[in-house]
Formats: sequence, C-alpha cells, structure tokens
Amino acid sequence: MSIVATTQQSRFHTETLETYCEDVDLKQLTLTVGDKELLTDADLRLFSGRRYGLVGANGSGKSTLLRAIGQGLVVGFPKNLHALYVQQLEGTDGAMSVLDTVMQADKEVLAWRQHAALLQDALGTGAPEDIVRALKEVKLAELHASVAEAALTNELRSGERGKTAQNHLLSLEAKLAAGEEALRRGATAREAEAAPALAQDALQGLADALSAAGADTAEARARKILLGLGFSAGQMGSPVSQLSGGWRMRAALAQALFIEPDILLLDEPTNHLDLPSILWLQGYLKTLEDKTVVLVSHDRAFLDETAQEIIVLRHNRLAYHTGNYSEYERNAQEKQQHMLRLQEGIDRKKAHMEKSIQEGLSNAKKTGDDKKLQAVASRKKKLDDRLGMEKNAKGHRLHINRDMAGYAFKVRQDVDIDMPDLAPSWKLPQPAPLRTRAPLIQLEAVNFAYLRDSATDRAPAPSREILRDITLCVEQARGEKLALVGANGQGKSTLVKLMLGELRPKSGSAVQHPQARIGTFAQSNVEDLVQHNGHLTSLKHMKALFPNAKEQELRGHLGSFGIKGALATFKMSALSGGQAVRVGLAAVAYAEPHLLVLDEPTSHLDMQSIEALQTCLKGYTGGIVLVTHDQHFCNSVAEKVYLVEKRSLKYLKNGVTDYVRQLERQKRHPV
Repeated sequence: MSIVATTQQSRFHTETLETYCEDVDLKQLTLTVGDKELLTDADLRLFSGRRYGLVGANGSGKSTLLRAIGQGLVVGFPKNLHALYVQQLEGTDGAMSVLDTVMQADKEVLAWRQHAALLQDALGTGAPEDIVRALKEVKLAELHASVAEAALTNELRSGERGKTAQNHLLSLEAKLAAGEEALRRGATAREAEAAPALAQDALQGLADALSAAGADTAEARARKILLGLGFSAGQMGSPVSQLSGGWRMRAALAQALFIEPDILLLDEPTNHLDLPSILWLQGYLKTLEDKTVVLVSHDRAFLDETAQEIIVLRHNRLAYHTGNYSEYERNAQEKQQHMLRLQEGIDRKKAHMEKSIQEGLSNAKKTGDDKKLQAVASRKKKLDDRLGMEKNAKGHRLHINRDMAGYAFKVRQDVDIDMPDLAPSWKLPQPAPLRTRAPLIQLEAVNFAYLRDSATDRAPAPSREILRDITLCVEQARGEKLALVGANGQGKSTLVKLMLGELRPKSGSAVQHPQARIGTFAQSNVEDLVQHNGHLTSLKHMKALFPNAKEQELRGHLGSFGIKGALATFKMSALSGGQAVRVGLAAVAYAEPHLLVLDEPTSHLDMQSIEALQTCLKGYTGGIVLVTHDQHFCNSVAEKVYLVEKRSLKYLKNGVTDYVRQLERQKRHPV
C-alpha cells in the first residue's frame, strides 16, 4: 500500500524546499498507509547532531515513518538534507566483494570517480575527438541523474507544485535529448580546440570534490566500519552472494555508516548483531556529532547508551522527552504518580464540599429559608467549576487568561493523567512434573570439532576444534534458567545443538532427560515460516502442528500470546515481525515443554511485548536455556549466565555485566 505524508505548508512552498538550516521542524504531519492513519497533525522535530530513540507499540507506524522520511515522501522535508533509511539501500552485484559493496554505496563519490577516470583516459589519448566525447558523456551522466531526481519529485507533487515540478522535469528532459543529439553529432572544430582545457578544469574540480569527500581514506573507513560490525578480513574480500541474511543486513548497515548522511535512520539495527558489535555500534554513533540519528530499537540497554532524546509515537501523535529510555520511563512514572496524587486530593476536597453542601441543604429545608436554599444551589452549581489544578505545568499559580487560552467551560484545568500502555499479559502453560528428578540436560567433559573441507582420498580432513572440556547441567528441580552469551562464531549454536542431541560430541557425554519435552525457538525459524508458509493463517499453522487440538483451544492459546480474534485468521505474510514472533512462541509453548531453548526471542518485539515475555518466563517452572544479546532481557530472566569464548565455557558471577566490562577492557587495551 502507498504511503502518503503531508505537512503544513506555506502558500508558495519555497522555503521548505531548500534551507541552510540542518534542523527539521515540520508542523501538522499526517501519515497514512492506505486508509489507515498513523499520524494526525503531529510535529516532527529533529535537531542536527542529536540522537533520537523512536519508540511505540508494534504496528504504530515507527518503521513507516522512517521509510517515509528516507524515501523522500514527506512533503515539505528540507531538500538539502540527505536522509537515509538503511533498508532502502539498493541491491548490489552478488559477485562484488563486501568491501567494494560498502565503498560503492556512496553513489555521488562513485560517479565522480567514474567521471574522473573517463576524462583521464581521454586526455591520455591526446585525441581532441575523444576528449570532446568524454566531456559530453560526463555531462549526459549528470543530466541522467538530475532527470531521475526530478522524476521522483514530480511523482510526489500535486496541484500547482506538481505543475512546477513537471515543467522542471520537461526542461531537463529537453536538455538530455539535446545532449544525446550533440553526442551523436560528434565534435565540432571549436569544441575540439577548447576540449583539453575544459577537461583539465573538470578533472581538477572532480579531484577537489573527491578530496573534500575523503576519497583517499575511503577504503580505510570502510574496513574500520566492517571490522567493528564483526567482519573478518576474509569476509571483507568474499562475494556478497556468500553472506547469510543476517550478514547482508550488517553489510547494509555498514553502507549506511559509510555514506554518513545528514540524517541516519536505523530500524532495529541490533537485530543481527552480537554484543561486541552492538557495543561498537553505540560507540560509533556517538562519534557522529554533526549528524542526526533516529533509531528504532527494542534493546533497552542500547537505547539507554545511544539516545539523547526519546520520541514516543502514541495515539497518532509524536511526543518528545529529553534523556534516554530509562529516564523517559522514570519521568513518565513520576509524572503519573504526581497527577494521581493531585486527583486524589481534588477528589477528597470534592467529597468534603459535597458533604458540606448536603448538610447546608438539609438545614435550609428544615428551616424553610429560601435564601439559604439559593446559596446552597449556587455552591452546588460552582462545585465542578471551581475544582481542578491550581498550578500550571511550571508550578506557578494558575491564571485563566495566561494558562487557559481560548474558550473554557470552567475556571480550573482538569488533571490530565496519561496512563501508560500496560504490558500485555501472556500466559505460558506450565509443564507437568516428571517422574524422575534427573537433570534436563547434562554435559560432561564434552569436546567437539568440525571436519575441515580439505579431505582427500589419502588423508582424512583435519578437524577444527570448537568446544573443549565443556561441563554443564540444567536442573529441573529449580526450573533453572541460564543464558549463553558471546560473540558470533564462538560456538553458542554448536553448544545448543549438542544439548539438543542434534550433534554428537567428539568425546565426553551429552545426555537429555528421557521423558522431558524440549521446545526450541529461533528467530531464523520464524523468518523461514513467514517466507515458506506465509499463505497460512496463524490458526491453520497451529492446526498443522497440532492436528488433534480443537480450534477453540488453539484460538485461546494464540490469544494468550496476543494473537486474538480476527488476527488469528490473518495470513502469516500479513503479520508484523513482532506478531510472527508471538505465533512462533505460542507454537513452542503449546506442547508444555519441560525445557525451553530460546535463541534471540526478543527480535522484532516491542518494549511492552518484551516485558510480557520476561514476566511469563520468570514465572515458568520449567528450565530455560536462553541465547541473547539483549543485556536487559538477559539480566531480567537468567539466573546464571555463561560466556562461550575461545572453545571454553565460563560462568559469569555478575551476569552479562561481567562480559560487557570485559569487552570494554579489551577495547581500551587491545591485544
């Protein structure tokens, strides 16, 4: 469905097309997708050099807003500001290396390089005809880029503005046609005579532009960014086609960081990153002091370290709060409690006044005093009018003319209690007790190695050791909850497969409880489900997994994970990422497993859903093995945290905090 974004405009719309200011201040922004209105008369305010965290419930329109800004769909957005939405980056040649893909992401610099090479080759031949042709080809390339930009603007404009954009497009197309005709016509004697000097001037201008853009250090910058995001030297030189989906997203993120637009729009940038890469990214974003960053993230620790201001998308409006996410939550809670106390005081005062009025009314009726009856009636009439807030938002005494501009029905403001969106209540079925009290998982002195791909007929393939002397026990008696953390490629997934019996150890033992049911959830499984079974509804998906279950029972179970009513009959492809994750979690939980193995379960969930998942996992009586890079979620759920690193398993006494401190020490004192 098409996205439409409109804002309040001046009569001629000239000052909103181009401005020397690098701030964005748009009034009455309305954002719609199809017939659904996501924003209504909202104010979009972005200051240069600030980092914003955009938060809101799943489906509220966060990603749509970023996409509208990045794709230039917001009418009135300053034309001189380059806003880049990471997911909008165009696909590249799969045979191109990752490093070249990042370096060629800056289309303008790439075009300058190509133009300079074209002119250098022509000047090298010394033939005036070649130089004239090169100059004309450079001019045509610039015109093609201008026509493409004007065509996009023409699509987005309507009315008088649309007519102006169309005239501009027609003018550029005429120049393009004339340039193509001049190229076909060849070089005139006058053009041939002037061409060498013109080419030298053009080449010097391109050299100056490339120098100003830092072209000489482009490769070093690209390597630094890729290294920070976890790419090895070998991966940088490998073709993009060999990357998995998660690594492709890292490459797209690297492209965006390399381009360094005026406004960088990041949608869940931590989803495919391990903790070392997340810490590097939050540090890198802090170095972009003259850039504006708007990020959507479910990672509370990442938001707290990165965001300087929180934008809350709620009730079709945008609200701005200075500070990080935890500060926003704390301030919102304090304000709510303050307002509740004010309301309680007003209610007590009202009850006292009503009692006094009722007593006065009774006395007036007994004595038959008409004047007292009139006085009591007057007090009763003014009761609601006189009750309300006695101070304004700044804590000063309320003045009607100053603080209540416009028409008002009473002389006091009502107490505005902004109740936060409550976290949904998810219900996780509890497993039945097992007959024997043996551990759910028991690993003893486990060693594991993968065979390399260099086997021959004469010699077996050498092994690549992944894990060495691993001992780990998941007890069922206490419903043990443990987490595995570590960088990607250190062996977390291999360890989980050994625990599940999907891999056999080279030596040592890996034993599962014979009667225990084990439920596994992985983000990759949800993505595969949506991709290959997107035509199924969540209800039909559950029915296929549990054919003997009644439909009403399955509906109720999906509802306990927030997939309620008609939503259960939507195709999986029509669900948001967070809703698809909830369906995946519901499917895993239905069998009432004794052990839950969860790999990145918080991906795509909003803050309220993550809180709901935390709550139900804390109350779960079965065992949990959690693989996550979300610091806050890990600390909230896991009772024990283990670091998988350098083929070993290390218990972290202070949880994931110990791992973060270790990474910070390594950053300060690299080996």
